[in-house]
Amino acid sequence: MLDRLRNTFVTGLLIFIPLATTIFIVYWAVTAVEDLLKPLLSKSPYYFPGLSIAILLGTVLALGVIGTHTIGQKIILRLENTLRKIPLIRTVYTGVREAMRALLTSDVERLKGVVLVEYPRRGVYAIGFTSGSKIDSAERVTGKRLVNVFIPTSPNPTSGLVILVPEDELIYLDISVEEAMKIVISGGFSGT
Repeated sequence: MLDRLRNTFVTGLLIFIPLATTIFIVYWAVTAVEDLLKPLLSKSPYYFPGLSIAILLGTVLALGVIGTHTIGQKIILRLENTLRKIPLIRTVYTGVREAMRALLTSDVERLKGVVLVEYPRRGVYAIGFTSGSKIDSAERVTGKRLVNVFIPTSPNPTSGLVILVPEDELIYLDISVEEAMKIVISGGFSGT
């Protein structure tokens, strides 16, 4: 009974913390943008509460349109190259960009399947996630079809390591990425 209560509580935390964090971040971002742009826009006869958010969304959409065209991509690449030459800005920009790329990449693109792989030695199994990418030069050198497997650490699955495993040595599990993440985050206390 106590184990069931603990598992239920952990599951509740896994639902509550990301949800509360998301709501807080969205609220903070909306409030910050409104506070920043309201003094400039409130003098306009067309001002209404939320106009700054509409302008921000329009700006993001316009940048998206520019970034999907060849000329826009070249301009953005030049801007990024310039930013990478400035020491402090390079660190902040690169970190934020990679974090956003990780957040906006869907699980399907990032993680293709859940596998068991013998790691760190034979007879011991680790949960891993296969990715859609492959390293051609590693396959040429080994002469084997290798699969990139990300082995997350517990309880923080955003860190871990990538190992290359011959495809025939992988054991595919019939569970979702979300179910496997629950197991990893809970340190194995939450099973499916």
